[in-house]
Amino acid sequence: MLQAGVFAFLLCNAALAIGFGAVGAAPVLAGCALAAFLLFSFRPKAEGLLAAPIDARTFAACLALAFALLLLGGETHLFYANLDWLVRDAVLSDLTRQGFPLFYRYEGQDYLLRAPLGMYLIPAAIGHYAGLVGAHIAMLAQNALLLGVCLYFIAKLAGARAAPLLALFILFSGLDILPQLLHEGLDLPDHLEWWNSSIQYSSHVTQLFWVPNHALPGWWTALLLLLLAREEIDLALLAILFAASLLWSPLAAVGAAPLIGFCALRLRHALFSWRNIAAAAAGLSFLPIALYLTIDAESVKHGWLAATPGFALLYLTFILVEIPHAAILVAARDKIAKSDHALVAACVIVLLALPFYYFGPNNDLAMRASMPALFVLAFAFAGVAVSTPRDGGRLASIISAIVIVSAATPAMEIKRALVSPAFAISDCDLLTSWRKTDPSIFPTNYLARVETLPAWLGATSEARLEFERRSCWPAHPHLPDSRK
Repeated sequence: MLQAGVFAFLLCNAALAIGFGAVGAAPVLAGCALAAFLLFSFRPKAEGLLAAPIDARTFAACLALAFALLLLGGETHLFYANLDWLVRDAVLSDLTRQGFPLFYRYEGQDYLLRAPLGMYLIPAAIGHYAGLVGAHIAMLAQNALLLGVCLYFIAKLAGARAAPLLALFILFSGLDILPQLLHEGLDLPDHLEWWNSSIQYSSHVTQLFWVPNHALPGWWTALLLLLLAREEIDLALLAILFAASLLWSPLAAVGAAPLIGFCALRLRHALFSWRNIAAAAAGLSFLPIALYLTIDAESVKHGWLAATPGFALLYLTFILVEIPHAAILVAARDKIAKSDHALVAACVIVLLALPFYYFGPNNDLAMRASMPALFVLAFAFAGVAVSTPRDGGRLASIISAIVIVSAATPAMEIKRALVSPAFAISDCDLLTSWRKTDPSIFPTNYLARVETLPAWLGATSEARLEFERRSCWPAHPHLPDSRK
């Protein structure tokens, strides 16, 4: 089951490589083949978690939970879809109609779609034959399977207290409502996490509702980090997933990189095994994918947030609001599995370091690169919470307070999904969707100028998608100009 999940990440890389020229495609396809061999030749240790038979009842429950969360998050538009989905729906629509590579023309300039397309490619390939609705259903199935398997292994790592630990894990969040109450009083926005305009560590429900394309690779990498710490897998499997996940979320991979490096140093006695060397070779074969993702990337907003006025106060407040759980883990470190101690400490260090630099229109670096570390922090905190007796003691009281206050953020996300009306799937293209949602910021995280493309990417198509003057979401509750 674990190998099948990692293989799903590999498959989308092969799908993208087919759109490259021969020079770019050959190493990626060879790397996918080598990685698949290493993946399916892996043998779990006897009596280990991965060697145990699949618990069908637990897996079915986790899969049902995954479908419920993703449907509430707006996939297939059965429920209200958050604003970020409008552009993502456009990317899926464009790829479904025309495949990859995909080109646009805007105000006389030609662009290539240059973005982390991992979540879209297999659903788009299915949608090419099954239609746009079929593509959305395929995306839901793909994401639910990946999330369901991830939740299943969390439950298995949790042992007898799987249900309460899973609940606390899913509801993990910072104390976002406190600064919002100070700023806004009782007139709260329905999205609590932008209580400051510079940095955000997203709650788990927010990650799934707004950005599953980043959350799923971030969570899977963190899951494999936990399994590696417990000697359930080898470093080769983690290296394969890391390379394959770049196409889903390079920023989540950035956050995972120091954690993987830390684990590699701890395993230096086995660092040069044949499997690890072969995995490194497979990973290097994904270099064309990494280069594709960085084409014209210097146009993306970036810089040192630490150099801005008032950063020290903002930073201290941010850490206290977003990860007070870290203090609990220090106080209750004896309740954390010894195998996880070093990894949890490394994750806290990453979370303390990320706010110093920003990258992306909305500081996507902090939001996305934090995901693997937040996963491990949430798992450890949930484990401490369910193992601490409710005896009225100080530790139990503080844990309860954090759980209750932080639950406001996911509760508001779920409320919006249930209360706001759903709207239909749109087939408007990326340029049109961008212009109708946020025309003030050009989508440099999606588009690269054609003249910056390297020769190995292959011949450019003459077909260009352009801005369409037509309705996209006539029934959308929050876009009064969507008819224009």
